[in-house]
Amino acid sequence: MRGLLPRRARPSRDGFALVAVIWSLGLITLLGMAVMVGARYRTRVASNYTSVATVETAAESAINLGIATAVAGLAEPNGKFPLRCRLPGGERVLVTVEEETGKIDLKTASPAVLTRFFTALTRDQSLGARIAGRIVELRKPKDGNAGAPFATIMQLDQVEGISPRLFRAALRLVTVRSGRPEPDMDAAPPALRLLLNLGEKPLSAARGLPAGGSITIRADVKASDGARFIREALVSLAEGGKPFLVREWRHGDIDTSALAPRNDTQAGERGCFRTAQAVAS
Repeated sequence: MRGLLPRRARPSRDGFALVAVIWSLGLITLLGMAVMVGARYRTRVASNYTSVATVETAAESAINLGIATAVAGLAEPNGKFPLRCRLPGGERVLVTVEEETGKIDLKTASPAVLTRFFTALTRDQSLGARIAGRIVELRKPKDGNAGAPFATIMQLDQVEGISPRLFRAALRLVTVRSGRPEPDMDAAPPALRLLLNLGEKPLSAARGLPAGGSITIRADVKASDGARFIREALVSLAEGGKPFLVREWRHGDIDTSALAPRNDTQAGERGCFRTAQAVAS
């Protein structure tokens, strides 16, 4: 009887070994699947990075096309803004222009204009007045110096009371290049007119671009795979003896409320190279 005991324990050991093998195979399978999924994810991420880099480069080219068109001042209808064209890679391009005189100048706007603007943005009269007061305070000379005037609209986020959401909402509607106590409403962006309850009044085609002063050129580029990139350039026209001067580059924010919806299937969309050739001629 004692000699038979080891033989009876052997099936238990064999069963444990079988379970261990099954668990090992399952673990190897899971690890293999994880490696495959990780490889696919890395490939997809790399593809997304490549796509974003492509549309970013396309946006730079579109800005240059917008500058060339603005400087040339074409009378040809297809050369007017907004420009819609297609790049050789299939990216759809929308280039628009906004006059800085139609925006709220952080350096020179009156306290009343600032209060009205930020009250409309925040929907809180008390908060709007406080933000306006802080902006005016920043502009005052301190200790005989010229104070801390705004050199760029990106400094707006340094004002106490400006939240990230409010900063993004105000960014496209403010400037530091107007020099006006109140905006020129004939040149104001539609979003600003609607915000101040002045009704929508887009820039008249007959008005054209100013012979001098500053404009913001905005390029909105969308690839066929859905990747999108927006680039903005603050450009001064006919200043310092030069036809133009790029003062600032910015990454634009997607804001569908500020512009009419894009129609990516619009008929008659010409190639951007054809537009560039028209500008050159």
